[in-house]
Amino acid sequence: MRDEQPLLNCQLCGRQFARGDLTRHHCKPREAGGTSEDVELLCRMCHSMIHATYTNQTLAAVYPTIDQLRRAPELQRFIRWVRKQPPTRCTRNAPRRRKL
Repeated sequence: MRDEQPLLNCQLCGRQFARGDLTRHHCKPREAGGTSEDVELLCRMCHSMIHATYTNQTLAAVYPTIDQLRRAPELQRFIRWVRKQPPTRCTRNAPRRRKL
């Protein structure tokens, strides 16, 4: 019998995943002095969208916390959409032509 992992929420979209399906996002990028205390667990789709949308410089200066990312106007449409998707859905996010 397989051990069931407890489900954890993606800190951006709120969908539930097994711990192994979540990635670590440094809210304050390591290159800007972020530490292990600046880490949030995100699903792959949310993590990919954040890095497809913003540079590390923008993340450090404008969106250094998960609460600020949740309110980011560029992510609102994506967050509304992804919340409706089953956790098994995995799509690749195309990078913006010009990251913010």
